Amino acid sequence: MTEQELRVTSDTFLARVERLHALEVQKRELPPAQTAVLASEVEALAREVLDWATRQTDLAREVAKAGSNGRPIAVTGPRPVAVVLAEWRAAERALAHVQPGTVEWETMSADLDRLRDEYARAFRAQAERRPSA
Repeated sequence: MTEQELRVTSDTFLARVERLHALEVQKRELPPAQTAVLASEVEALAREVLDWATRQTDLAREVAKAGSNGRPIAVTGPRPVAVVLAEWRAAERALAHVQPGTVEWETMSADLDRLRDEYARAFRAQAERRPSA
C-alpha cells in the first residue's frame, strides 16, 4: 500500500503546486492594493504544499526503514477503481457544501481533477488486465 500512498501523495502534491503556480500568476496581474486576499490564499496553499511534502518525506522514510526499494512513483499503478470512485464521489459531495471561489473550493476542485485522472488511469489499467472475449 505504501507505493500507492506515495503515488497519491505525489499526485496531490503536484496538483497543489500547479494550483499555487496559477494563483501566483493571477496575483501578479493585480494592482498591489488588490493582492491581499489572493496573497492570503497563496500563503494558505503554500502551507498545504509543505504539509504534503512532509507526508511524502515520512512515507519515503517508512519505505527506506522497511528495507524496500519499491518501484518509482511514476510506474506505480493506480489504486483499485472502486476505491478511487468512492473517494471521487465523496469529494464531489463535500465540494457541494463549500463556497465557490474560496481556497478550500479551489483545492477541492483540484482534488476532483486529480481523482478524475486517477480514475481514468485505473479504469484503463483494469481494462488492459481483462482477457479479450
